[in-house]
Amino acid sequence: MAFTFVVEDGTGLTTATSYVSVEDADDILTMNIHADASWTLLTTEVKERLLAWASRYLDERTRWYGMKTVEASALRWPRCGVMDRDYIELSPTMVPRQLKIATAEMARYLISEDRTTERDQDALSRLRADVIELEFVEGYRLPQVPSHMQYLIKGLGAISSGNGIKFRRIIR
Repeated sequence: MAFTFVVEDGTGLTTATSYVSVEDADDILTMNIHADASWTLLTTEVKERLLAWASRYLDERTRWYGMKTVEASALRWPRCGVMDRDYIELSPTMVPRQLKIATAEMARYLISEDRTTERDQDALSRLRADVIELEFVEGYRLPQVPSHMQYLIKGLGAISSGNGIKFRRIIR
């Protein structure tokens, strides 16, 4: 099956692969002086693949607020019941500009390497509290989402950090 690049237009397309077009991503990333050279040297086909990958990656790692508008849509936007970072309710037939910016920035982040694969770092696999015992699994760590992504999607959803660490109150 061949890859077809389809930009979500706010109608909940069943074939959509990206939240942002190459042209819009070009405009967004041209403003970033650090991204300009690495992005502009890429072919249109590579940009399309990166934008589709970034869209999927954000969908997989983000708990989006609100509800999907179209159940059968390929991506998780458009959504209803969502307010942006300025507390303005978003139209249920749109892909917000800040999501387009986040998608373009995530595509830029994915240029250099496959950041969606596990990293070579130990992860805690077991903790015994009575007689303190820590056990680590070698060579495993979930991929990290760049910390600035959370700011880019503020109001739209919450990105999973990937480290899985959560603190809970201990009750004896």
